[in-house]
Amino acid sequence: MKAGRLRGTLVRTFLARGLAVSGSLLLIVVAGRLYGPAGVGVLALAQSLILGVGTLARYGMGGALMRYVGRDPGDPNNRIYLRRALLTALLASLLGGGLLWAFREPLEDLFQAPGLASALAGIALATPAFTLAFVLSGFFKGLRRPAAASLLENGGIALGVVPFLFLLRGLHPEGELATLGWAYALSSWLVLALAAWPLWRWHGSLAAAPAATGTLETPRVFFATSQAFFFTNLAVLLQSVVGIMLAGWLLASAELGLFKAAQQLASAVSFVLVGINAIFPPLFAESYHQGRPERLARLARQGALLGILMAAPLLLVLLLFPAAALALLGDGFEGAVPLLRVIAVAQLVNVACGSVGFVLNMTGHEVLMRNISLICALLSLSLFLILIPWLGALGAALALAAALVAQNLAAVYFVWRRLGIWTLPGFNTREHR
Repeated sequence: MKAGRLRGTLVRTFLARGLAVSGSLLLIVVAGRLYGPAGVGVLALAQSLILGVGTLARYGMGGALMRYVGRDPGDPNNRIYLRRALLTALLASLLGGGLLWAFREPLEDLFQAPGLASALAGIALATPAFTLAFVLSGFFKGLRRPAAASLLENGGIALGVVPFLFLLRGLHPEGELATLGWAYALSSWLVLALAAWPLWRWHGSLAAAPAATGTLETPRVFFATSQAFFFTNLAVLLQSVVGIMLAGWLLASAELGLFKAAQQLASAVSFVLVGINAIFPPLFAESYHQGRPERLARLARQGALLGILMAAPLLLVLLLFPAAALALLGDGFEGAVPLLRVIAVAQLVNVACGSVGFVLNMTGHEVLMRNISLICALLSLSLFLILIPWLGALGAALALAAALVAQNLAAVYFVWRRLGIWTLPGFNTREHR
């Protein structure tokens, strides 16, 4: 990708990511003002459940599509990969959504979160669209369309939830938290529908393409690759989703709301990394496939440096004026100040390390990244169990931060050892082949 084109892609992607992050933050702000910390706690549990079911249903296929399509976006075989992924994810997500619907009452009792069952009615309906949108996000990243991909994930869907929430509350003011779930369903299906047009145009463009010349990976190979990505995503699921559930079991709804608020605000620090991860990984796959390690190393360090520069202003705001940032959510969130500072520092480390996990994933080392992620996920859950009874919501923040820092530093080390690439910006301590 030429420098001018790369700059244009970066601008479009960061605008899209900024919009998506704004959507996630806006949803937390609106939920906090409408329902208070307890309502934010219910929202956190509902989001965790749909993320968990979606992660299981898509089985890492978004990552597999990003890798295979990223090697050659014009390969007609990409249609076959996409068809495999969408059909498998659709069937699995229908099953998962049905289970959420069937067990919504027991889940409310399990987490002792009043209103969760009513919210899960809409969340269950949203599950298939939510899952397919994430699969298509990986596909569009492989096609070098990261801006469109960014709007197909959490932030884009959350952005659509807000207007639907106000619309439904106007029509049914007595709906309370049930309205939140139905707004999630409407937004998820709308986002998926909006992806149909660029997908149709891409499919039409292949009609004039030459016959496929690349190797078509067998279903066994494709799903083996997706399995490695799945276990990496499962580790993220354990850290974030299962961690939230565990915190919801150990903390009161209000305390969980404080933790979720701090986590959501601090995650804004890494929005630039999410944008970078929508652009650079297919280029990593292409560089490695073409035998150009020097280009791969340069791209990895450029992404890390760009992330640090763009995240620094927001990080300073969160560290120096955390109470002002939390005041955006309304009253009752003052207790989240120390939590916000802890998670924000961990997110700085995350951004400084750049797309280091994707360097491993896009170069055939996805099993190694899977192992790193799973070990750190188990570390996170262990720390949740140890620190939350001792320190409450602050313990949850410390557990999350420790695992995030450990995972990134371990990935930096193994990229250096296995590929001879130093991803941190600045002096290269060693580069070898």
